[in-house]
Amino acid sequence: MDRTKTGALIAAARKEQNMTQKELAAALHVSDRAVSKWERGRGAPDISLLPALSEALGVDTKALLRG
Repeated sequence: MDRTKTGALIAAARKEQNMTQKELAAALHVSDRAVSKWERGRGAPDISLLPALSEALGVDTKALLRG
């Protein structure tokens, strides 16, 4: 998983859904700081969050892994 590519994908998909970082964080039960880290490539979502993240963003789980 390329954290930079995955972060960019998360940010783009979130914005496409007209969702704030806080709204995405609330849907995943994580902090908005965690979402910010993912989007900046400073971290990656936990593997257990991928199905919920995929559903919230309308993006395939495989696409999240590939970035």
